[in-house]
Amino acid sequence: MFDNTPLEVEEIIDQCRALAYAMVELEPSEATDILAFILSERLDCLYRTFHHPVAAGEYH
Repeated sequence: MFDNTPLEVEEIIDQCRALAYAMVELEPSEATDILAFILSERLDCLYRTFHHPVAAGEYH
């Protein structure tokens, strides 16, 4: 199922950690290339989320 709810910073960090762990533990293969691509997307998402201006009354 697809959930379009924006992720919290902690969720993005957890996803990045899980992807990095999977890349280290898997044997080099096509799967690691795919995981590296997904990790780069998650890191970009983390960067944008971290640097997104916070509106008054909002918390990260």
